[in-house]
Amino acid sequence: MEPDPTTQLPAASDRGLRMSLRQRILRGGFSRDVALLSGGTALGQLLVIIVTPLLTRLYTPADLGLFGLFSSFVGAASVAVCWRLDLGIATARTQGEAAGLVLLCFAICPAMSIALAAVLAGLIRGRILSFQLLPLWTVLTALLALAATGVFGALRYWHVRQRNFRIVSGALVAQGAGRAGTSVACGFIGGWGGLLIGDLVGRVLGVGRLWRPAAASMRAEVAAGGLHRLRERLRGAWRYPAIVLPSSVLDALAAALPLPLIATLFGPSSAGQFALAWRIATVPSGLLSASIADVFHAHLVAARDGTRAELRPLVVKTLRHLALIATGIYLPLCLLAPTAFGWAFGSQWQPSGLLTLLLLPLWWMSTVVSPVSRLVLVIGRPALKLLFDLCFLILPVAALVACREQGLNRAVLAYGVAAAFSHGAFAILLLRVAATRSRPAPPGLTEAGGGD
Repeated sequence: MEPDPTTQLPAASDRGLRMSLRQRILRGGFSRDVALLSGGTALGQLLVIIVTPLLTRLYTPADLGLFGLFSSFVGAASVAVCWRLDLGIATARTQGEAAGLVLLCFAICPAMSIALAAVLAGLIRGRILSFQLLPLWTVLTALLALAATGVFGALRYWHVRQRNFRIVSGALVAQGAGRAGTSVACGFIGGWGGLLIGDLVGRVLGVGRLWRPAAASMRAEVAAGGLHRLRERLRGAWRYPAIVLPSSVLDALAAALPLPLIATLFGPSSAGQFALAWRIATVPSGLLSASIADVFHAHLVAARDGTRAELRPLVVKTLRHLALIATGIYLPLCLLAPTAFGWAFGSQWQPSGLLTLLLLPLWWMSTVVSPVSRLVLVIGRPALKLLFDLCFLILPVAALVACREQGLNRAVLAYGVAAAFSHGAFAILLLRVAATRSRPAPPGLTEAGGGD
């Protein structure tokens, strides 16, 4: 019996649609989206870099060390402010599910911001890891920064899902402009609090740029009864707080712990030197990682139901491009840093240039591997990321502490080598995962808005 043509047309049409989409991914759509999102991020970060030589003359190493303490807490705590439900927005199956997850993030964010700000108060009161150096009024600033970060993350992933990369790009420019301009203006008044105010202004400006284009969709979801389905959304996406959140917290702690540890072991001025090295060297990495990861995530979702032949080229192509970019950026930057930092930022900041060079292995490996880690989420295997984050938390921090008696430089070098080794091992694991046929993600990660 011949097959009924009417039953074959949808399948053929679906295959054609998937082939067209996959060809677009592999033939340039990915690169165009990365260029668009990276352009805005680059401009925003460029504004911060341009004013950094002025900031290092307005603020002392101790000032930057205190701001680094604050930033390390906010950076680690911010991943928990929405329970990582923001990641589900980008991979939601329908517009309604995505909008519902955005509202759920909005509902969770205020209470979590208050709770996490209370944690900072406890660290200050308990004199833990040098956080007693921060005044208590920074707790209120942390609350506002965490709330803004949570809302920004939810809206960012909403626009990533819509492929509105131009809107996200504009928000990142607004963030950079706000941080740069306000930090400089407040620097003339005196005190490291100007860095805090600049950071907060940048976060709020970014939220404003993302909210306006998304407001109509959010109001439509509320009008359709979205507020009454929040519990249903949370039940459907339970794997994010249960599995993805612990991994993200470990990842954030691994990035945040070195600076408080250095402040405790070597003093706030040494922490300030480390903070400047981190601030300058992570600009290219942050620019590339966040932008490429978002685009990689969006395109990977489109290929989620593909075969090994479709998944592996996207992963390998991304790794190769990132390796070339990382080499072109970090090799000259780190080799010139010991000499250039003293000239660009002032003689008191020259030790920071040497720290930048010592951390070269970390900068390179992190830039190459971090964006591709989204793979394990989209294919429904977040436990692999959790395993990596656990190793990345323990090994580098243990190396730093073990070498503390040998001085700041050797301790930082040990930290960087151990961190690079952890990233390299994870890259091998990602390639092995990409070499197998992608497994459908569990319902909690895909059907309810699945998928750092």
